[in-house]
Amino acid sequence: MAGTGDYDALDYAVSLEYRSASKDMAGTTTLKARATQPLSRFALDFGGGTVDKVTVDGQQARFETREEKLYVSPHRLARGAEFTVTVDYRVTRDNGPEGHGPWREIEDGFAISPQTHQTMHHVFPCKNDIADKATFTITVTAPARLTGVANGDLVETTPLAGDRAARKYRMVHPMPAADGQIAVGPYSRLTHEGPDGVTMRDVVPTAQVGQLRETLARTDDQLRWQTARLGPYPFGTYGIFAPLGAVGPYESQTMSTIDAATLASGPADYVRAHELNHQWFGASVTPKTLADDWLAEGHAHFYGAWYEADLAHPGSAEAFADSMRMFYGMDQNLRDTEGPPAAPKPISGQIQRAGGALALYALRQTVGPQLFEKVERAVVGRFKDGVLSTADYLKTAREVSGRDVTALLTDWLYAKKTPPMPGHPDWKSDAAPA
Repeated sequence: MAGTGDYDALDYAVSLEYRSASKDMAGTTTLKARATQPLSRFALDFGGGTVDKVTVDGQQARFETREEKLYVSPHRLARGAEFTVTVDYRVTRDNGPEGHGPWREIEDGFAISPQTHQTMHHVFPCKNDIADKATFTITVTAPARLTGVANGDLVETTPLAGDRAARKYRMVHPMPAADGQIAVGPYSRLTHEGPDGVTMRDVVPTAQVGQLRETLARTDDQLRWQTARLGPYPFGTYGIFAPLGAVGPYESQTMSTIDAATLASGPADYVRAHELNHQWFGASVTPKTLADDWLAEGHAHFYGAWYEADLAHPGSAEAFADSMRMFYGMDQNLRDTEGPPAAPKPISGQIQRAGGALALYALRQTVGPQLFEKVERAVVGRFKDGVLSTADYLKTAREVSGRDVTALLTDWLYAKKTPPMPGHPDWKSDAAPA
């Protein structure tokens, strides 16, 4: 077999070496995996560079690259066998003629800004499947005057010859390969102990540390607000990476990427609450397929809007309802152009965010705030470090609430027409103009 579904990824060790004034980087990726069927050939996703050498369990293996796939022919692997594949490669930070790649360049450094779930294989060879999560070690080597950045915990900094340094980051909770962040630049790390012992770690431009400290301090309260509704934060570290240049916003495990200009211009409370919520829904509990992505985007939009309303009018149910009513007014237009939240058309934008948030609000309106919170906490507890499908969410909501909410949620997630909002019969949603 030659697909990427013939094995389970278990652990990655990714190393990249940045050199100033060059867009080429030497890299090594070591993947530990388990064969799910007998294998004489398997594939990794890789479309960003040139492969120099491949070994499987220490033995050199034949390989070929074709159409953003790296096909490897090792010794035959039995079903259930664990194996290790190491790829030495060179990657070029080139986004192609249409600019669809993940690279964002600065004067001396770069950051990653994925456009879709399909771009991280331009950074390193991987199994680019959002449902196949693995633990990660990422090592970034760069000039010592710069800081190599990755999500996870910084576990080691090694000075190297030529005034260079290697920084190693470790993620002990599994994540999809697509959800990483890797960057290099003139950055400083700011750390302190946050709520419930979480290590708060921000990475910001060194020249803007003083300017950004006050707004970064808001994260502690945002974390407290979300844990009060969802339960314990799922990881040991959290913070904001504020890169130079136009990057993000987007989330990766333990880290939200929000560019320095956005942070410097204001508090960005909705954006920050949205990205923080993705640590629960997206990073810890990962949508099983792209059609299930409303579970990540809908939750982040729901809690981001709720936090923003609560910040302006603490404890006001009316302020949150006003926000949901605005989304409701747009919903039919979005369904007409993008499809329903759990079955979007191939090119989708807002429906999984706004429509997904409305589905959650309809559930809360139906079962009440207390049962809704029980459902949410049950979901993040049962599926921690795993993947979640729409069917899984519907089943959990039904079991925990004790109410048959399947028809309600099915309408909100799959219907072509916007359903009536429970408790708000006066709300109207406009269709797209003919």
